[in-house]
Amino acid sequence: MSVAPFSRFDSQYKAIQAAIPRSITESQSASDPSHENGSASHSHYPQRVQLFSGLSEVEMKTINAAARSLRKERGEFVYMPGDRANSVYFLKKGRIKLSVLSNSGKEIAIDIIQAGEMFGEFALIDESVRSNMTQALDDVTILVFKKPDFVSLLKSQSNLALNYIRMVGDRRRRMEKKLSDITSKEVPARVCELLHELSAYALPAGGRHQSLIPLMHQDVASLIGASRQTTTSILNDLMRRGFIELGRGWIRIKSLTDLQRYISALLFVGVQVFLHLRRLADIPSISFPT
Repeated sequence: MSVAPFSRFDSQYKAIQAAIPRSITESQSASDPSHENGSASHSHYPQRVQLFSGLSEVEMKTINAAARSLRKERGEFVYMPGDRANSVYFLKKGRIKLSVLSNSGKEIAIDIIQAGEMFGEFALIDESVRSNMTQALDDVTILVFKKPDFVSLLKSQSNLALNYIRMVGDRRRRMEKKLSDITSKEVPARVCELLHELSAYALPAGGRHQSLIPLMHQDVASLIGASRQTTTSILNDLMRRGFIELGRGWIRIKSLTDLQRYISALLFVGVQVFLHLRRLADIPSISFPT
């Protein structure tokens, strides 16, 4: 898939923006007052499965009794490749970056764990040592379960076991969507969609309702399956357009509403290009007289 530079859309953006139904944005603002001040509704993306959703108070007491609490500051690692895989983790607060190391030692981010999800679950399928690493993107609070204790909870609590199955399925769905996006969407649209999705879970920064995403450019590139050079170019363009601010190790969304409308514009252009190419493909071949 070739990379479409944002300059391709410069002459079309205002017309496309006007063509996008404003009623969608207006209805979102009316139903969700926070939409106007920069917050994003989670409804734009499927809600991630919460491991402890729907559990009773008695079930939660049993779960909490089987766990110990762990706190990590932003930037600290929970575990590294080669560490013993004898525990599983539940993220109560904050965000965790899940990464792997390439053969050359380069870190490749593969997912962002959100509050309410578990990680390190490969320990449940006889992984003896860790093959990936997890790093706190915020100050995080974690529940740590020894592997035998969590297996016992899954056996004794059917609702917990069902949520665990749903969570595993949800992660597979996200990975399949990521692969589909790599083949069907241009890099600018993938960058914007990732920022929008992650900012839906970010806390307001400085009281200005601006969402802070503590990721490096390489992390963004890894998460969308693009090169760092291309990703940096796109992020710089978004900054010039006034959609985001960039700092060392962080990205701040200035207006989620504007970013969402720009995503719609990019997707609109993609559809128009596809339809145009399809029309060209239907043109019959022309035979010239000899």
